[in-house]
Amino acid sequence: MYEISVRVRFSDIGTNNRLRLYELPKYFQDSSIEHSESLGIGIPYLRPRNLAWLLTSWQIDIIRLPGYDERLTIRTWPYDFKGAFGYRNYEMLSSGGEVLVKAYAIWLHTDIQEMKPVRVPEEEAAGYGVEAKLDMEYLPRKIQLPTGMEEVDRVPVNRHLADMYQHMNNAMYVDIASDYIPEAGKVMRIRVDYRKQVKVGDILVVKRAWEENHCFVAFYDEADDMHVSTEFILDDAETYKGKDNI
Repeated sequence: MYEISVRVRFSDIGTNNRLRLYELPKYFQDSSIEHSESLGIGIPYLRPRNLAWLLTSWQIDIIRLPGYDERLTIRTWPYDFKGAFGYRNYEMLSSGGEVLVKAYAIWLHTDIQEMKPVRVPEEEAAGYGVEAKLDMEYLPRKIQLPTGMEEVDRVPVNRHLADMYQHMNNAMYVDIASDYIPEAGKVMRIRVDYRKQVKVGDILVVKRAWEENHCFVAFYDEADDMHVSTEFILDDAETYKGKDNI
């Protein structure tokens, strides 16, 4: 298990004085990378070998979003490796030990030159070790989008959205998608399914649909090929429908 300590700063909160949703995958993503670096198998180890861990999916279950100036502990650990896949758990805890958020992610060990999966070497997996799987519900990686997804926006992928590989940063999909759910909505679960990389200069076609208290926001290219899908589960959709601030 690896831990980092963070403090919710003013720039981390939204209009509801709570942590912005996209800070969750951002904190978790950073904790994963720091864990790898602490073991000597992070970016300086992977990059000369043309390797990287690419994220394929998130499931983030929110018990309570922290507020301004809360001190938090982020924990992460791998619970399994299979072929080219690595499976990780995450927890966010308050300073008093209250579990605020639970999550799991699936990462893919990838040759970034050939853009193909590469089996995780035994010595690399052994460097991490594995720990017990977190007690939470585990939904499938793939999100089944409903029929009737309607276009709500088009977003250019500019440089400020990109990571070091010139692809759109994983957390930014949640950031953009959260603009298309009601501002007052209480989100209990976020799921993200990454299918294809989006590069700087691309145009994202944003589509949305509702099914009861599930809001689906997906990102397509201009040829109508879906690249990334997200699902937000709200506590009571009827309270928020028709109150979009877009």
